[in-house]
Amino acid sequence: MRLYVVDKSNNEKTYLKQVADDRKALTEIAKSERIRVKDKVYSIREVMAEADNKSAPAMALGSVVGVLGGVPGVIIGGIIGGLLGKSSDDSDRERAERFNRS
Repeated sequence: MRLYVVDKSNNEKTYLKQVADDRKALTEIAKSERIRVKDKVYSIREVMAEADNKSAPAMALGSVVGVLGGVPGVIIGGIIGGLLGKSSDDSDRERAERFNRS
């Protein structure tokens, strides 16, 4: 999950280095209801979260590991990597939705 703010002047997303499960935790990390990003001040309420999609790298890694088993290993490794990546994506999406509701 990545946290970001949107610059209202150009609709550009700027990603934060901080990681938090909800806005309350982010407020505690920032020690304020406001944060400064690229010389602009934003309310914690303006911070949004989005999921990181990690299934493709997991699938590729599974395939690379599967090379040791030949063609069947590549196929099976890709499938296992894809399933693990999808599970991670689903969990990350849920975390982002929970943050955005907080």
